[in-house]
Amino acid sequence: MYKVTYQNKIFKKEVVELDNHVFKNCEFRECMIILRTGDTELKSCHFENCRLILKDNALNIGKIITTFTGKGPLRVVDFDEQGMFYPQEKQNHE
Repeated sequence: MYKVTYQNKIFKKEVVELDNHVFKNCEFRECMIILRTGDTELKSCHFENCRLILKDNALNIGKIITTFTGKGPLRVVDFDEQGMFYPQEKQNHE
């Protein structure tokens, strides 16, 4: 299968699907990362304040890891979770 390759790219506040892509020396900042099959390559990448969403086969593998370790490898979030990209403003109670 043909894979799209990204090299030296900065992703910021984006939804990024990892499957069927190769990422080399990329940075992900405040992104929602989606993994379904695990058919991806990550080489020398950096993740800063990102959320990883496991779906389909990747979610099944996450559940198996939870069964073996007794704790979840990741927190799975909903696409509609409030504050996903922009944190809620803190109110000043003075």
